[in-house]
Amino acid sequence: MSNDSPFVQHPSIKLEDVREDFEANQATGRGGETASSRGYNAERLAGAVLSEGCSFHSWSDQSHYDTFVTPTDGVYGRVECKSCIYQYPSGGYGRFRIWAHHHGVLSYMAENWSDTASYLYFFVVYSVEDSIEREVGKLVTTAGIVDDVIDEWTLRNHDSMGEQRARDISWRVLLRRLGVSQERFETADIIDLTS
Repeated sequence: MSNDSPFVQHPSIKLEDVREDFEANQATGRGGETASSRGYNAERLAGAVLSEGCSFHSWSDQSHYDTFVTPTDGVYGRVECKSCIYQYPSGGYGRFRIWAHHHGVLSYMAENWSDTASYLYFFVVYSVEDSIEREVGKLVTTAGIVDDVIDEWTLRNHDSMGEQRARDISWRVLLRRLGVSQERFETADIIDLTS
């Protein structure tokens, strides 16, 4: 357990550990369907890393966040999880997609309800080796900090949400804007920017 963080309870649990759980998605290869499955596993990873109970569980009652976490100090967290591949087969670095309407609600809640809960982002970068995902690094931070590094929104079409504003941001650009070196990100169990 981390002594200086109210949230990080089990930093050494990795994305590939979640994959082995009986309820996890066993995505193989690349593409939209496997990326989506790995996204669900990232939500379960956040639940295990950030909750005292350390279970590969994800639960949310609202669309602007992916999982609810209960750390030891009683400060509850609502966590939006984002995952992306280290590098696409075409050569570009993976990108996180942040939806403006979800981010807006999360940021508003963070500003107005921070005395009752914390509103967080949990980012995971993975590589694919032999059709299996391997965690490269993970980071947890506040919605307010993410709000400070998002600079522009563009319209995107989504199958179920229709046309919405979003920001696609390379994981390397995100790290740079957060002041985190790539080496630190890839060697630490987790980067915690919540305190």
